[in-house]
Amino acid sequence: MSTDATPELIYLPLRDAKKSPNKKINLMVKVSEIRKVLKSRGSGYVLTLKVFDQSELYPGIFVNFFADNLNRLPQVKSVGDILSIHHVEMKFNEGEWYCTSNLKLSSFALFNGGNVLNLSPYQSSVNYQPAPHDEKLFLKLRAISQNQDDKVSAVDEPLSLFCNIVSEEKHTIVCKVLHIAETSDADLVLFVWDGTDSPLVTLRSDGHSLNMEGDMNDPMGPMVSLLSREILHTFPRVGTVVRIIVTKCFDDVSCLKGVGYWIKLCNVVFETQLGLWKGSLDPSSTIHILSNEDDSVQWRQRIYDNRISSKVHRLPSSSFPWPSDVTETDCSFTSYSTLMESLAYPEVLHKCRTVVRVVSSYPWQAKDLRSPESGLYRVRLTIEDSTARIHAYIFGEDGEKFFGGYLPNCLLTEKMNKLLGIRDGGCSGSVLRNPPWIWCCLKSYFLDKNDPWGSRRYRIFGTALLG
Repeated sequence: MSTDATPELIYLPLRDAKKSPNKKINLMVKVSEIRKVLKSRGSGYVLTLKVFDQSELYPGIFVNFFADNLNRLPQVKSVGDILSIHHVEMKFNEGEWYCTSNLKLSSFALFNGGNVLNLSPYQSSVNYQPAPHDEKLFLKLRAISQNQDDKVSAVDEPLSLFCNIVSEEKHTIVCKVLHIAETSDADLVLFVWDGTDSPLVTLRSDGHSLNMEGDMNDPMGPMVSLLSREILHTFPRVGTVVRIIVTKCFDDVSCLKGVGYWIKLCNVVFETQLGLWKGSLDPSSTIHILSNEDDSVQWRQRIYDNRISSKVHRLPSSSFPWPSDVTETDCSFTSYSTLMESLAYPEVLHKCRTVVRVVSSYPWQAKDLRSPESGLYRVRLTIEDSTARIHAYIFGEDGEKFFGGYLPNCLLTEKMNKLLGIRDGGCSGSVLRNPPWIWCCLKSYFLDKNDPWGSRRYRIFGTALLG
């Protein structure tokens, strides 16, 4: 932070600023809320930020920035960052104090609010000039603890983890944005994560569900084109990545830029589709950017760190206390991997032992499991864990091993019912099923040596389905 600047600037605490209505003042404050950018009544734009300082931790005040160009508005990276603003005007209207900044006359600078050594702004207006005593006040603001920051949070609703979400109820969640995609309808899909596993979804028992429940190629589910290996490689290896649908009618997305940052989403409604969780925003929903130093962010990061370092906690949480004994494997020596770990493995060929449940089977009826021409098993299972969903094939000798030889259809039916979680009562669409978590040995292979990644597939081997 340079000291080669105008010497006469005086920063007012917010408490004193409220005693100077309609006068030009200077403020150095912390950002507690980032609102969406809106069109102003004229041809310009307005951005609203909520700010606080040591004199007024709660509730703080709103600052409205007006500019004729979007690029001239403050681009706040994170809640908790420090804002210096010069020549702004304090107003009082309908019982509420607020501040206005016309960027033709005012100026600003934005600084990282975290515990970093850099004292230089990451953005400033062209006419901004710091004062010699800026640094002292700046360091006082940066020293405000994260617990104090939490007091000025714009939303007081209790926070939900993905592991505790309930269908068709509104939740406030803190999550990390891993990827943003666009659907064919121009809606946005946010791929978000908080380190926990989403609740287990009970599946239907009708024939369509058993055959086609997983008939999509995207390991993260339908609605967007297949995610590339490069994108999957950036996803965490443990914890569910949940899709949040943001329709083009929802205009509070201007703060979403790039990926890799944490946000608070308020009033998100969750539901399941094809056995996968997804969320959606409605007009009452809001989006808030969070600092990496936020307590709720650091807690979720610790959840992940603890899970990734533990052999037991890396398993799907709904398999607790241990997967079922429906299968046994030959390769108990092989290291355990989640499906996301295997999908992001740097080499085409990968062999692992994993814990999954069988979402669907094509075919699924015992009489169709073997090829009418060769008499050998050929089955495509759709398997999932808490991180991804993929197709895995069983054929040839692996099928003979898996099903325990060439059994009568009545015995094969019993085994498939156990694998798919079909209870006594048949396959009526009104009957729900809950497939067991099973151990299996999984390996990837490719069909075309000229396009190994593009033709990559998975097969189950060394695994027996017990009677």
